[in-house]
Amino acid sequence: MREKVKVLTCCSHFDEIVNYDFLEDDVFTKKLIQYYQDFIFNIDDAEENLSLIKLLDEAVYKYMKDYHFAKSLKKTLDIDFIVSSEFNYLGQLMEYIVDFFKTYDDSSVPVTPTKWI
Repeated sequence: MREKVKVLTCCSHFDEIVNYDFLEDDVFTKKLIQYYQDFIFNIDDAEENLSLIKLLDEAVYKYMKDYHFAKSLKKTLDIDFIVSSEFNYLGQLMEYIVDFFKTYDDSSVPVTPTKWI
């Protein structure tokens, strides 16, 4: 139990992520939240894993809050395979999301000016 508390202290956005309100037909987001929970509760509390969990928490939170980040991430993944029952690469997916988060460039997102009438 103590290990789980230590792990959860690294997840500053845990409540926001697991209680995120997504569209009913958004199967990928539902699976991502499920995978996030499975991953953080089944990993040991070694120091390098705690830093990975902290980054994963930030990455999944950014996915929830930043449309452009979510869209860019989805473009690089095989969504159908990830949401299928045959998917069993949880660790690799979580590491991929963290790596994508670390290399994602916010400045490459086009800013579209709006005109107010």
